[in-house]
Amino acid sequence: MYTHSSTSTRVIYALIDPRDHTPRYLGQTPAPTKTSLTQAVLKKRPTAHAVASWLREVSDAGHTPVVQVIREQVPAADAPRVLREELTARLAAGAPLLNEQGAAKGRKLHQERLAAQRAADKTAAWAEMAYALLARVGGPLPPGTPSAVRLPDQIWTQITQLPDTDRQQLSFTQRWQTRHEVDHLEEPLMETVDALFDDLDGLYSYGDKEPRRQLRSSVSSLALRRCRTDRAHLEQMIGLVPWCMYAAAPWYRIAKAGRLVENADQFIQWLGNTPAARSLKTLTGEGEQLDLMLQHPHAYARLRPETCLLATAAAHCGLDIPAPLHGEARGMLADLLAAPMLTQPMADLLLRLDPAALRALGTDVAPGTDQRLGLPPGTTAQVLTDLAAQPAFANDRPLRHAAWRAAGKAPTVAVPDYYGWSGPAVPTMRVVSATLIHAGALQPPPSLTTTEYVTRAQRLLAPNFDTHAARLLAEHQSPASAAVSQRSLPDR
Repeated sequence: MYTHSSTSTRVIYALIDPRDHTPRYLGQTPAPTKTSLTQAVLKKRPTAHAVASWLREVSDAGHTPVVQVIREQVPAADAPRVLREELTARLAAGAPLLNEQGAAKGRKLHQERLAAQRAADKTAAWAEMAYALLARVGGPLPPGTPSAVRLPDQIWTQITQLPDTDRQQLSFTQRWQTRHEVDHLEEPLMETVDALFDDLDGLYSYGDKEPRRQLRSSVSSLALRRCRTDRAHLEQMIGLVPWCMYAAAPWYRIAKAGRLVENADQFIQWLGNTPAARSLKTLTGEGEQLDLMLQHPHAYARLRPETCLLATAAAHCGLDIPAPLHGEARGMLADLLAAPMLTQPMADLLLRLDPAALRALGTDVAPGTDQRLGLPPGTTAQVLTDLAAQPAFANDRPLRHAAWRAAGKAPTVAVPDYYGWSGPAVPTMRVVSATLIHAGALQPPPSLTTTEYVTRAQRLLAPNFDTHAARLLAEHQSPASAAVSQRSLPDR
């Protein structure tokens, strides 16, 4: 029993739930003089709605809250501040307190701590998957051959006359002032890129211009950033740009998501003695430009390069995806469900992550139809499946979805080639499939051998000298070459 006579001091106390010994409320009260602290506190019960409800629940269960002293002999003037500090500390630590007043800061800190923990868990999960995929798949798909462009003589001659200053290191104003030295070279250089990477049209399908625009931008930034003296080296670097953006980028982004690497040099070391690492060494010294190419993103957040690699490779390599990444993989696979573009292992993974995923195909109408028409169970499902397989209904999406839903299984393909798809995510997804076939984790379609399939994918990312436009370049007959030969750099 407290015997302090002064009412100028306060006691900071906690109410403990006797059922699980968890503190649920913090409060303050004048130090009692004629009764126990427990009697004083319970006589004047807290009135906050959440606390009052909890007290009734405890009482109805036949228990009495335990009163625990936190701080005593606290000056009355300091009691509100001390109570807020105690609340903040406990809420930030995750204590399930019910106080509705004075706890805003503590709740905010608690939410921040939870968010930081979730971010740390996700980072650790990415790191775990990065190591697992590197061990199982062996890293990015190696570039094909040839991997070097052939710059027209006129373009190369003027590149050698550019200022020997890295434009990437200049301020915005300085770069703007030097634009006149490179502007007139960009158009013929882009025509060269279009000629030598013409097969990229087959990579991303349906004339989507964004991948080609990004490729042009990367080549231009690489080739025109400063004066060059090693022509063969520059041609080899430009030839590797598409490979960096579509084959190496998913691996770089997954390693960065796991905070295993901070830059391209560390990424090369992380890959070890692999063909991809040896190819990337060609671009060492390009600094920020190489980093930008390796960070090449997609415009669609749910089909990011690292997510595509994660979900597709994990499904075919039998790897368990850590819980913090379930949402990433589930969203990506769900987007491929109705297309369809899931292999059987990818469909199995989706249904493990989301047993109700097939609801995206619509309502299962088969059981109700069987019941209404008095048909044996399963009859409507068989009819829908047979109709969906008929050529006349090949483009009837609602019918196909109804058939798949009635069958109770996701539609699948042998290889996720993404033919008929368009968009900036398509090149990376196709290259991921080729990477898994190269590693033996996925079988090629029956019409192609592993070597044929992989070589076809590699050729999409390599310069093609057999196109008509490329032959014109080689013969110095292209409009770009003729135009640039008539120009000269301004006096410096």
